[in-house]
Amino acid sequence: MSQLINIARYVCGLSLALPSLLWAQTALSPFADLDEPDLTKGQEVFQVQCARCHGMFGEGGEGPSLTRAKLSYAENDQQLMSIIRNGISGTGMPGSWQLSEPHLLRVAAYVSTLGVLAEESMPGDPQAGQLVYQTKGNCASCHILAGKGKGVGPELTSVGQRRNAEYLRQSVINPEVDQPKVYSRRTGTLNAFLTVRIVSELGTYEGLRINEDEFSVQMRDISGRVHSFDKAKLSSYEKAFGHSLMPGYGAALNPQEVDDVVSYLMTLKGEV
Repeated sequence: MSQLINIARYVCGLSLALPSLLWAQTALSPFADLDEPDLTKGQEVFQVQCARCHGMFGEGGEGPSLTRAKLSYAENDQQLMSIIRNGISGTGMPGSWQLSEPHLLRVAAYVSTLGVLAEESMPGDPQAGQLVYQTKGNCASCHILAGKGKGVGPELTSVGQRRNAEYLRQSVINPEVDQPKVYSRRTGTLNAFLTVRIVSELGTYEGLRINEDEFSVQMRDISGRVHSFDKAKLSSYEKAFGHSLMPGYGAALNPQEVDDVVSYLMTLKGEV
C-alpha cells in the first residue's frame, strides 16, 4: 500500500515537470504539440478505460506495469498508439475502438510519461529468493525460466518487467486471486490457465486446457504431457474457473522467504 501511495504522490507531483518531460520528445513525435492540460485529460481517460487492468497509475495488476522505460510491444510513440487502438492479439489487451483520435493521442502521451517513475524497491534479497525458487519452492516443476523448467504455469523469464511487486506477492501466496486471461473477440474473455478435469475410458486427467473447439479438447497435465480428447467419448468434462494448479505458498514459506522470492522475480527482465 505504501508503494501505491508513493506512486500516487509522484504522479501528482509529476504535473509540474510534464511540459519539459514532454517534450524532450523530438519534433517528429505525435505528442510534440500537446501540453499539460492534454496530459491531464489523457490521465483521466486512462483511469476510466485502462486502470482496471493496468492500475490507477500504471503500476500494473491483471495487466502489466507501464511504469518502465521500455514497453515490450511499443518501441515508439506510433506503435504505442496502434496498440491502444487495436490491442494485442493473443493477450488480455483489447483494442480501444471507442476512443476518439484526440483522446487516443492524449492517453498514449500520458502512458509515455509513466516510464519516468522510479523503480520499486525490493522487499528482500533476490539471491536468497533465487535459492528458494530453485529448492524449497520447486518452482521449475511448473514454470519455465530462461528455457529451463516445465511449461505448465506461466513463463517467467521477463515477469519482473511485466508485473509489479504487489502482483508478484499475491501470485506467490494466493495464485487463485487473479488468474491471467487472454481476450478473444469471438468468445469474449478466456482464461488462459483454466484448470480442467477430464474422465475418459483411459482414466482421469487434471491439468490446464491449452485448446478447445466444438469437437475436441487438449490439455496439459501437471507433468507437462499433452493429451487430446474427443469430447463425444468423454465420461465427464469439468472446468474449474478461478482454480489454480499452483499451491499458495503463504504457509509453506515464511514472510522473509516470500519477500526474497518476490525480489528475485522482480529481477527477471527477460535477459537470457
